Amino acid sequence: MLPEPAAKSFSFTRPCRFAVMTLSLLFALSLSDRAVAADPPGILNHQGRIAVNGTNFDGAGRFKFALVSAAGDTSYWSNDDSSTTGGEPTVAVPVPVSQGQYAVLLGDAPMGAIPASVFADNADVRLRIWFSADGGTTFEQLAPDRRIASVGYALVAGGLAPGVTIPASAVATPPPGMVLIPAGTFTMGNSVAADTDITGAAPMNTTVSAFYMDANEVTLSQWQSVYLWALDQSPAYGFTNAGAGKSANHPVQTVSWYDCVKWCNARSEQAGKTPVYYTDAGFTTVYRTGQVAVFADWAAEGYRLPTEAEWEKAARGGQSGQRFPWGMKINQNLANYFGNTGDTYDLGPNGYNAIGSIGGTSPATSPVGTFAANGYGLYDMAGNVFEWCWDWYGTPYAGGADPRGPASGSNRVIRGGSWGINAYYARCAFRRDFYPGDTFSSIGFRVVLAPGQP
Repeated sequence: MLPEPAAKSFSFTRPCRFAVMTLSLLFALSLSDRAVAADPPGILNHQGRIAVNGTNFDGAGRFKFALVSAAGDTSYWSNDDSSTTGGEPTVAVPVPVSQGQYAVLLGDAPMGAIPASVFADNADVRLRIWFSADGGTTFEQLAPDRRIASVGYALVAGGLAPGVTIPASAVATPPPGMVLIPAGTFTMGNSVAADTDITGAAPMNTTVSAFYMDANEVTLSQWQSVYLWALDQSPAYGFTNAGAGKSANHPVQTVSWYDCVKWCNARSEQAGKTPVYYTDAGFTTVYRTGQVAVFADWAAEGYRLPTEAEWEKAARGGQSGQRFPWGMKINQNLANYFGNTGDTYDLGPNGYNAIGSIGGTSPATSPVGTFAANGYGLYDMAGNVFEWCWDWYGTPYAGGADPRGPASGSNRVIRGGSWGINAYYARCAFRRDFYPGDTFSSIGFRVVLAPGQP
């Protein structure tokens, strides 16, 4: 069989306002757990939005972080371990900010890990942040500190301070069903020395711009809502495949790359957005039918498939150097794949995942979102169904800024593994290709959207 999902970290997000002179910060906190066990975290995935004088900050931001007591006079942890009494740390952390949005792993190198005792021994822990808008000359402490509480796979942000309101213009809300993948540079490819069986994926620095991505794989129900609409348009869309799925909330599968691209255009038009894909380099004829050469207008606002680089950055969820979105090992509580404990990193059990096998093992998909989200809030980035990417398959792939793959080829990239194949294929760095006109019950997709689109 051809072509498997990720660890579950639940997060509670509530917008908050920090006012310091003309500086405000809106943030969401979630757990980014590197271990399979639900222990207090050593790393917290902090994502936020920063604005200065009402304008989204854009550039190389510099931050300082500390976890402090309710009174603010004791530091339990700081990014450089220099703060003990709630004061400003000495060393700043550089964090790229794109259109006001950023993400950072608190406790990740070069910062020291957050000790488990921080949450185990203290009932009230608060996040304190300092920010510099002038490159690090002057830091402003953001206020108020925000209370957080940690349990396994959970991090909770406290409520708004009494009397604090948030201007609607200041809140950057992802489109429904999508999450923000922040801009930044990451190590694309295989950096696990033991995984010599991964070829054509040498590690290299790759930078991608910020984008929104579907939190879940496109479901059969979602597919049909756009597909049936598209058939009634004038000119009508012509799909080669109607798509299939085990149930309404399972991922759609048996859809070709061409059909997925048409579906993206139809979803764009249905939502009143400019389509991305055309049948000519001048972007005058929207791609609606046939299996022809497809041209992408990267400046268009509509829905599209992720590039291979975008997919891998999103799958890693802010982690680096890991086999899977959550760490180095996998088991069937974390993803829907075919267990094979002959792989040293697979804790099994062997065979089809019992969750996916409900209702029969062909296809043994599971409802989207069954397993835990990764650090960005994405589900099933390992397992369930492989996902189509935009890129033609080629080796070596290009690094650099916003790579989009070779100009031509014979097969398109698929990523992520599936229910019918072992964890070997579900590793973040593993690459596979498939003919774009063919379909398979182990291949589906999810879509992305440029930032700033409602």
